[in-house]
Amino acid sequence: MIITTERLQYIVSVAQLGSFSGAAKELGVSVAAVNKAIQHLEFDLELTLFERHGGKKPQLTQEGKRLYVKALEILPKLIAMERQAQMMSEGIESQLSICLHPYTCYPEYTRLIGELAARYPDLEINIVEAETLDWQNLQCDIIIAPNRLANLRGVNIQTISRIKWLLVSAPQHPLAQLRSAPELEDFDHHHQLMPPAGNIILPHYLEVMRYSSKLVTVERFYQLRELLLAGCGFAMYPQALAQPLIEEGKLKDLNFDYGKQGNHWPIDLIWQEGLGQAGNWFIEQLVDEE
Repeated sequence: MIITTERLQYIVSVAQLGSFSGAAKELGVSVAAVNKAIQHLEFDLELTLFERHGGKKPQLTQEGKRLYVKALEILPKLIAMERQAQMMSEGIESQLSICLHPYTCYPEYTRLIGELAARYPDLEINIVEAETLDWQNLQCDIIIAPNRLANLRGVNIQTISRIKWLLVSAPQHPLAQLRSAPELEDFDHHHQLMPPAGNIILPHYLEVMRYSSKLVTVERFYQLRELLLAGCGFAMYPQALAQPLIEEGKLKDLNFDYGKQGNHWPIDLIWQEGLGQAGNWFIEQLVDEE
């Protein structure tokens, strides 16, 4: 074949770096290999692509410039296609969608997503918001979210951790200024920041989370976090997410006594059948950690 990905890469590298030796170094081949590949291409096309003069940088001819511009357009697509074909041959999916709920966006899970991206650099990873997911027609490959207490068919489910809830506020909030841990009646004098009902945080869950009749409902988790840090109210917050903020002095654990049982919600790992190598590796890490 006259035009190949390799030959186009050589043309682009020589043109951009201004030397055959520079192109060879960038591509990890010998100078002779670059020279030979371009000479063969010129012979096959019956065209001169580079003007070569001793002691001067190789210059693209008019025909070379046209081919160079075209190479810039199609080369990324060709390389992507070759990578996709290689991934398929190795059983690696081209993309993976991971649904992560804001309340389970734990450092251990985000770190693992980073490791997944590093291990499979050509994998397209899509992070999906759990509250916007259609649970009647799951289109997500992997889900990490609070348990919904609902039967799901055709998927694998395993509890991998728990949310330990804390009642927290900013240090400047009146509840944080109490000399002892607040009682239930103390909360009713202050606004509680609450998420709206959604696909995961169902209405009956909200009733369990309610500790005040004065509510500030926020649509997005980042809004809840910022209002909480600003002292606009208190909130129930996962310990795994609150702890770093408590250690930095940005939040205060109100040390509310939930009783001997505490207040914990299961975190479920849900995944589809037929995942590729990357998805299975990710699942294995989560299951092993459990």
